[in-house]
Amino acid sequence: ARKSGGGTEEGVVRKEGAGQVCLIGVTNSGKSSIINAVTNAKFDIGDYPFTTPIPTPAMLTLEDINIQLVELPGVFPGSHEAGIGRQALAVARNTDCVAIVIDLSQDIDTQMNIILAELDSARIRLNKEKSVVRIERVGLGGLMIYGAQNYQGDIEEVMEYLRARRITNIIVRLQKPAIFQQLVDAMDASVAYVRALVIATKGDAIGSGDRFQELESKYSDRFDIIPISAERKENLDSMSWALYEHLDILRVYTKIPGKERERKPIVLPEGSVVEDAAGKVHKELFVERFRYAVILRENDKIKRRVVGLNYPLQDGDILQLSHS
Repeated sequence: ARKSGGGTEEGVVRKEGAGQVCLIGVTNSGKSSIINAVTNAKFDIGDYPFTTPIPTPAMLTLEDINIQLVELPGVFPGSHEAGIGRQALAVARNTDCVAIVIDLSQDIDTQMNIILAELDSARIRLNKEKSVVRIERVGLGGLMIYGAQNYQGDIEEVMEYLRARRITNIIVRLQKPAIFQQLVDAMDASVAYVRALVIATKGDAIGSGDRFQELESKYSDRFDIIPISAERKENLDSMSWALYEHLDILRVYTKIPGKERERKPIVLPEGSVVEDAAGKVHKELFVERFRYAVILRENDKIKRRVVGLNYPLQDGDILQLSHS
């Protein structure tokens, strides 16, 4: 098994870095070329099918953080049922972001249809909200549906579906507009919800401009689409930052008064607050002794803010913690 940027044995990839992105595409779509262009890896590139036989990682350094890129073996119709395909899709289920690699020298629909069908068959839902439908199994009370006005269809088909599965006591909360498939997914604990974008590669190929326009017209409502040429090293920086943004993380730099900020950031999920950062730096006891925090934002109108534990953090914040 090839090893680079994170241990892999028999195709099992251990997550490393600030986040993990899996590159998925049909065989010879240019996944290896992308990774070679933005990392120190030297993956095999060949004209023969399945040049990459197992999920293989490499590390992308972006300013002061590392993002793990994992190249998955090329997908094909029915690959979710084959050994190599199941192995690759198992990695994709647990990744932080899926990057669909589309070869602009080949037919767009053929590639997208294969990739999306295989991911869907593996119960991997891309850019779908998990919280649209919430399910609570209860001991008594019968079939209860809250937010029925949000169901886009006949609510009776929901009742029939539940009765057919012999579910007699359950609470279904439709928190936003939802269709039948979202209800089915919510009932299935094996469904994975993963962020995704599209990398349109081989932008140097003849006819790539027309195919990119076709890709945008058909899929830009569902995915962010980043055009690149690994061969010419065009737009690779924009692609790298797009990958970062789809990880839904932020960087916070701690600082001691009178000293420079730490070079290495704390990486947190988007939506984190001061207490989350403090928990990474100090023991739990610190929260009890906490007095206040100072946030420095160099590019903000208010450059210095004195805040409490529940104050929301932004990417690039410099944080000073004060305790008794």
